[in-house]
Amino acid sequence: QPNYPRIEDCPFPVDPNLVVGKLLGWIRIELGKELIHTRTWFDPNGDSARVRIVSAPEGVKLVNKPRINSYTIFWTPRQITTTAIVVQVTDDPLSGKSLSDTGTILVQVVPRGQLRVCEAKGCGSPP
Repeated sequence: QPNYPRIEDCPFPVDPNLVVGKLLGWIRIELGKELIHTRTWFDPNGDSARVRIVSAPEGVKLVNKPRINSYTIFWTPRQITTTAIVVQVTDDPLSGKSLSDTGTILVQVVPRGQLRVCEAKGCGSPP
């Protein structure tokens, strides 16, 4: 069982109601910069899986890479916000019923230049 982060440890204020399923982590990104975030999964039975976006801000794209058990999220934010990207991973077993797992990545979009200031002050980072 992976060790998932706790929302209490998120380095920026966030509404807990944004989290659907498991909290997978958080990301800070500057306005107008491209977010490229890759995650992997493990299926104990070795089944392949597919990933889909359940909810996300406009413009979020997902590239599913089932052969290497990963997916990459791409997004260029156009406004300052705190939001969530919710994804669902569903396995494709050779026999039996498919299983799904849903998780949330919290994203805080900050003004350009703010990340350097925040990092210097030790504001926290993704798990």
